[in-house]
Amino acid sequence: MMIRIMICDDQQQERKQLIRDVQQWCEKRTQPALIEFCENWPDLAEKIKSCKPDILIIANNGVAGLDLVTNALALMHKILWFSDLDFSLQAYRLCLSYFCKKPLTSAKVEYALDRIAEQR
Repeated sequence: MMIRIMICDDQQQERKQLIRDVQQWCEKRTQPALIEFCENWPDLAEKIKSCKPDILIIANNGVAGLDLVTNALALMHKILWFSDLDFSLQAYRLCLSYFCKKPLTSAKVEYALDRIAEQR
């Protein structure tokens, strides 16, 4: 079964790293995946409605990331959130699937995806 993963990150280098990390995670598990990406809320809202992703990864920094997460929760619930600020309390209050503070590493992305895959 194909899994659909949406990545939202406004930093191109970081987004490329996330895409590579997600692809590696999928390959290790022989999990076919459709990986989409965007940079901001208007694009994200449109893609969530049209692509209906199984997992959403948000990695925008600061309050912009918090705003994205808050808005996205109205459309879906399996959200992995990476931020440069410690929003762990907000993530807990929003009942997010997973929160982790940046910097992004392959190990952090893999662990987050493992955690959310267990929730299926």
